[in-house]
Amino acid sequence: MSASWALLITCEHGGADIPAAYAPLFDGWRDALASHRGHDFGALSTARRLARAVDSAPLLFSTTSRMLVDLNRSLGHPGLFSEATKGLPRRDKDAILARYYHPHRDAVAAVVAEGIAADRTVLHIASHSFTPRLRGVTRHCDVGFLYDPGRSAEKDFCRNWLRELACLDGDLILRRNYPYKGVSDGMVTAFRRRFGERYLGVELEVNQRFALGGDEALGSISETLADALQRALGRTAS
Repeated sequence: MSASWALLITCEHGGADIPAAYAPLFDGWRDALASHRGHDFGALSTARRLARAVDSAPLLFSTTSRMLVDLNRSLGHPGLFSEATKGLPRRDKDAILARYYHPHRDAVAAVVAEGIAADRTVLHIASHSFTPRLRGVTRHCDVGFLYDPGRSAEKDFCRNWLRELACLDGDLILRRNYPYKGVSDGMVTAFRRRFGERYLGVELEVNQRFALGGDEALGSISETLADALQRALGRTAS
């Protein structure tokens, strides 16, 4: 990877932990916590593999469930708090934000700012995963790459990563800006506005069928993604 680039890996939905102080709020939500609503299955494992693959890139993650507060939602977004927490008094929500939301977002922003201050272009890959079926509809995709199609650097990088991944495994179903739009509300969308053209934000979406298939299946797709990422970074830096 070129010295003019800095890679950052994050995972906002890496676990379904609920702090003890808030556990009583979730007595009726145990099934939801254990489902894809609680966290992104396999996303943290994939993030760790990507970080190890490329010069030990910094990895920032959270294992606090998004049902407490969603670190990938902007302040004021209706999905910031879940059904279990949205009815809390304002002071309690502010306490959750201060303890779990702002520290993660501020830590990611600090790494980005440091890279830009060192005159580097920062590539931020946020590792996520999606449920194979949602509301009765099967999602025909194995890996999705979310980016802003109006930003040529993000578009070119995702095209290279997708191409390298397809070369390594031609059976994978790969899609761009699916199952969500790359410009929807999220950390990378907010950071594009905040940091400008020296910041590239990409959300990686991996089908949870790999994580649900066991360690071997998840390890295989994570390894392939990491290998393809290394090749794509070589193309980007050349």
